[in-house]
Amino acid sequence: MLTADDVLAIRFSTGNLFVSGYAADAVDRWLERVVSTLRAYEGDPDGELLLRASDARAVRFTARRGTASYEPDEVDDAIDMIAVTLAMHEATAARSVG
Repeated sequence: MLTADDVLAIRFSTGNLFVSGYAADAVDRWLERVVSTLRAYEGDPDGELLLRASDARAVRFTARRGTASYEPDEVDDAIDMIAVTLAMHEATAARSVG
């Protein structure tokens, strides 16, 4: 299971002019939301529940070429891990409520 700090430490390979990647700025903004959500689950008062596992599974990013893009397979792998982490937190929260 990933922590907020794990997500902050993720680095992706940048794209090039010949192959489309995911727009780095959009990915980075989304990861900020992931970090806030994980911080909330971790008990940080500055965290905020902004995303659910279903949001991670549904996220799509604009394609871009050049160094302002990230390698899609790496981002997709991170999204998969984030979705699993969020699902685990959601299940734990549901068990503690019910």
